[in-house]
Amino acid sequence: LTGTPLQNSLMELWSLLHFLMPYIFRSRKEFSFWFENPMNDMIEGNTAENASVIGRLHGIIRPFVLRRLKKDVETQMPGKYEHIVKCQLSRRQMLMYEEFMARSSTRNALR
Repeated sequence: LTGTPLQNSLMELWSLLHFLMPYIFRSRKEFSFWFENPMNDMIEGNTAENASVIGRLHGIIRPFVLRRLKKDVETQMPGKYEHIVKCQLSRRQMLMYEEFMARSSTRNALR
């Protein structure tokens, strides 16, 4: 269903798991209590890394994750098409852009 949900949000992962198996992954609140809250605390540096939380999460999702490397699937994928669509900025967007470009810090960064 998706590429890398753990890089986005654990609750996005829960949404996918709940969609696939609502009878197993019923409670968003419980999933958040067990995984998202401790993981957020680890990421923000409020608590030390907790191997048991990470191990428990891996144990739960491992049966549902198909991990494939790009080199293994690259030959199966169609060629990439890039489309460039140009559109006009709104009046407000243009004013904000001009203000941003007029800053000395912006001009210095672009040198």
